[in-house]
Amino acid sequence: MPPPLGKVVAEYRIAPGEAIAYTVTAGQFIQIIDVAGSQCSDFLAFGGEHYSDPLDATVTRTLTGLAVPQAGLPSKLFSQSMQPLTEVIQDTCGRHDSFLLACTARYYEDVGYPGHPSCSQNFNRVLAPYGIASRPGWPALNFFYNTRVDGQGAIAFAEPLSRPGDYVLLLAHQDLLCASSACPDDIDPANGWQPTPIHIRIYAAGQTFARAMGRRVAALPLRMTQDSAFTPSIRQLTDDLAEYNGFWVPQTFAHQGDQTEYWALRQRAALMDLSALRKFEIRGTDAFALLQYAFSRNLEKVAPGQGAYGCLLNPHGGIVDDGIVFCFGPTRYRYVGNCDSDRHWLRQIAQQKGWSVAVETVDLHNLALQGPCSRDILTVLVPEVSTLGYFQFLESQVQGMPVLISRTGYTGELGYELFVPPQDGAILWKILMAAGQPLGMLPLGMKALDRARIEAGLLALGHEFDDLTSPYQAGIGWAVAMKKPDLIGKAALEAIRRHPPRVAVGLVLEGPEVAAHGQPVFAPGEWWRVGQITSATFSPILNASIAMAQVVPEFAEVGMGVDVGLLDGFKRRVSATVGPLAAFDPTKSRVRV
Repeated sequence: MPPPLGKVVAEYRIAPGEAIAYTVTAGQFIQIIDVAGSQCSDFLAFGGEHYSDPLDATVTRTLTGLAVPQAGLPSKLFSQSMQPLTEVIQDTCGRHDSFLLACTARYYEDVGYPGHPSCSQNFNRVLAPYGIASRPGWPALNFFYNTRVDGQGAIAFAEPLSRPGDYVLLLAHQDLLCASSACPDDIDPANGWQPTPIHIRIYAAGQTFARAMGRRVAALPLRMTQDSAFTPSIRQLTDDLAEYNGFWVPQTFAHQGDQTEYWALRQRAALMDLSALRKFEIRGTDAFALLQYAFSRNLEKVAPGQGAYGCLLNPHGGIVDDGIVFCFGPTRYRYVGNCDSDRHWLRQIAQQKGWSVAVETVDLHNLALQGPCSRDILTVLVPEVSTLGYFQFLESQVQGMPVLISRTGYTGELGYELFVPPQDGAILWKILMAAGQPLGMLPLGMKALDRARIEAGLLALGHEFDDLTSPYQAGIGWAVAMKKPDLIGKAALEAIRRHPPRVAVGLVLEGPEVAAHGQPVFAPGEWWRVGQITSATFSPILNASIAMAQVVPEFAEVGMGVDVGLLDGFKRRVSATVGPLAAFDPTKSRVRV
């Protein structure tokens, strides 16, 4: 059981296979806890006069635009009259159901278990004293029930992903009658074949709980979503924030939109929060040896004050993560990547090799100032930036604050990243926004950033690569120093380099339709696939629909034609032309200016 989050006013334990009804008042919080893990808990809520306005799945889907609640869930759950009943504040599991019915007597009868208890029957029993009419099946939101809708619209389910102590925290928007169950299903994986208890805690109104979702990585504790040092300032400009890599990040900014932000980036300058990147300090006599072995680039060529883009590798040649190594000296480096697990991986390698090196997380948050005017803006504050070369960095001050400034970015534009301790974040944001205003700089959200990085052919974890994807398939084979005498996965990489199963290309589609991640790429007019889309967008500056894809080498030559399969890949085809991975500025002339 997790410790209480705040002041508790009531607690209920639901025995395996049972259900309870309980009332809450507006402003109170409901914590639904999976005590032993892998146990579903259906949830009903009734608002309005005499509890006549129940939770409605169709209304909730329509108003939130989400068919399947996953990490984060719909922020609000609505009634039949379109009134918010509850709001999801915290969720440590991240996978729940698709608003199916709570299990029914008919389900068990159909699969050969007549008379088996069901959640719907249990709800009928506990709701009857409140005058709620019985139903053969209750539409419910089933927390911890692991369901999904596949690409063909079929609903599938598997054993819940919840672990002991996982919970969902809800805020009641009005006085409610609620019902929760500990599902009795013991005939399939819905509850891990073994029903266990559910625990309910009701917290007093007037308390503040941070909005957060839990993220788990092997060998690491649960991590809840957090604000960056810049988020309080960003919240004053937009309410459109979403969870990304454990942080709340802006999607778009109010009264701007991603199109306006995009053009500010391409024509003037833009400021974005990239604090979700992970930073690790690597120190010790064997710091160089560790990174020279685990990181794809040859660090012998990286002098103090320089950085190098590349990737961490595994023994079979897959990409653990991509990122930048900054060199401070032969015994001190900093790695900036995407994953909390990078530290664990580097430590594991060092331990196996017996190397003397410490790998520690650095608590720095960072902003990216990008665009053709970025140098003009920054040199007013830090004059020495004017001589900073591509992938070089310096340690300086901005109005007395210590800051590391690197000439790096994720947009395909001239730009810089500024790393500061969290306590200085709010001041740095204010200073940069004021400095950029005369040149038309705007804050930029993730939607515009994603469009820019696809145009520039820059990789995203989970799209262009994972730990089964080699650098030669992802399009960054140039970042692998195969001449190094000792490199993790070198033998596997050499074999893949000679005969890669797929290679990364850019595509320009005919017409404005935008492809989606995972959609198939076909040989022209044929039924057989030659690859698949990894990322796609509409490029305003090129006035074309573009995509990044991985295709078999036989169809990777620039100028070749392919078909992109939309819908199921057969009903709708769009012709496309193979080009460089970066559809916009493939020679990187803008970032090197």
